Amino acid sequence: MNDKEILVIASDPETRRALSSILQTEGLKPVQAAHLSEGRELLASKPVGMVFCERHLADGSYLDLLPAAQTNKAGNVPVVVTSRLADWDEYLEALRHGAVDLIASPFKKSDVTSALAQVRREKSADAASAADAKLRAVTA
Repeated sequence: MNDKEILVIASDPETRRALSSILQTEGLKPVQAAHLSEGRELLASKPVGMVFCERHLADGSYLDLLPAAQTNKAGNVPVVVTSRLADWDEYLEALRHGAVDLIASPFKKSDVTSALAQVRREKSADAASAADAKLRAVTA
C-alpha cells in the first residue's frame, strides 16, 4: 500500500486545494475527487494510505464510502470525515460508523496533522500486533 498517496473527496474545489496543500507540506501526495462516485473509483483502483472525505457530497455521504474503505483489497483504509459543523454528536456518529476522526473545515493545519499522526500510530500498533502474533505462531 502506498501510504504517501491520500485521497481527498470534497465537492468544493477550494476545499480540495486547501486540504491538498496541507497534505503536500507533510510530504504526502493528495489525489483529488469531486464526487463520491469518483472517490469510490479511485479507492478501488489506486492504493491509498487514507481518505479525507466531506460529510455530505452531491451524490452521497461518507457513510456510502466507508464499506468500500473497510473492505478494500489493499486493506482497511482509514477515513477522516470533514464537516463545516463538526460538533460532538457528529464526531461520535462518524466514529460509530467506522471513521477514524472528524475534523472541521475550513481546515487548520494542526487538525490535519493530528489526524495523520493518529492514523500513523494506529498503523504502527497494528503492525506490531501482527508481528507479535506471527512470533507467537512460530514459537508455539
